[in-house]
Amino acid sequence: MVLIGAKWTANQLLYDVTNPVRPRLLCKIANTSAHLFTGDTFEYLKPVSANETDVMLHSLGSGNESHAGTFPFYVTSASWLPDQSVMAYTLPRSADEGYPNGGVDVYLYAQRKTGLLFTYRTGIGDCICRFGLPPEVLAVSPDGQYVAAGHLTGKGSQPIAVYRVSDRALVTTLDPGVMWAFWDRSGHRLFLDRFGSDTAQSWTPEAGVSALNGAGAWSYLPGLSPDGNQIAYTAYVNPSEQSQPRIYVYDLKAATTHLVVEQLRTQILFVKDGWVWYLEERACTASDGCPGATMPTGRVYAMNLSAGTEQEVSWAFGDDPHGQGGDAGWGVFGPGEFWPAG
Repeated sequence: MVLIGAKWTANQLLYDVTNPVRPRLLCKIANTSAHLFTGDTFEYLKPVSANETDVMLHSLGSGNESHAGTFPFYVTSASWLPDQSVMAYTLPRSADEGYPNGGVDVYLYAQRKTGLLFTYRTGIGDCICRFGLPPEVLAVSPDGQYVAAGHLTGKGSQPIAVYRVSDRALVTTLDPGVMWAFWDRSGHRLFLDRFGSDTAQSWTPEAGVSALNGAGAWSYLPGLSPDGNQIAYTAYVNPSEQSQPRIYVYDLKAATTHLVVEQLRTQILFVKDGWVWYLEERACTASDGCPGATMPTGRVYAMNLSAGTEQEVSWAFGDDPHGQGGDAGWGVFGPGEFWPAG
């Protein structure tokens, strides 16, 4: 199974990818956050009141639901550990003297206490381009020791910050050029994608920031494989022109980067061990009015990386992610979470 769409987005899609060329949409989770729990259950948030949000455990096999826990506040969008010991969530902050364009309050729940962790400013900016602005960073490390949060939204944005959960202290403020950050599958290694850099980096509290040998710039939607040994991402052959998108896989152990296919392709994501999905693109025409030089054709391809042959994904009626409505579509077609829960 794979759950695509970040935990804090309005839509997540759960697919059975036993056969990744003929997947089945099992569930669409809207207007709340979900987290894989065991091989046939997932958790999701169900706000009850201003002082209570239930964690519901849903069984795919039986369809039954049970109450798995409670958070002492109202929340629908969050990043949290499956055991419910740590959660990070955000609330919008209105414009005031210190935050002329508004801001975002980041809250932390840990040791059964809830409190404001920090606030960052909302920047002024937009990107009329194929992938838009970088997504919000809001993530608890897998070991529950650190929280990374921030959002690069243009002029006035503040750098992404990392806080320690145990004492709620600021550990580091990342370089202002870091536009996206995500945790390793275990522990607390944070991968960094820096604007204008030719090489991706990683950070740990023990070693600080270091370059990753053999890595290029993970320009758009980088995501880990289920085993945590590879990272798939989209980048342009010529970043200044942004007209020739390609998909790549970086091997963390071998420190090598591999071009997956020499065609217009984007939004590669792992769906199971050794298998990826990605979108076919075509050049935009004057009548398309698309934000960028290319746009999706509607075709999704799958590839077993060891075989190197792409196959078009065949969707049952209504299962195609582009047809899910709301802000799902290709916007939700990004790095996923897998069984067992990562």
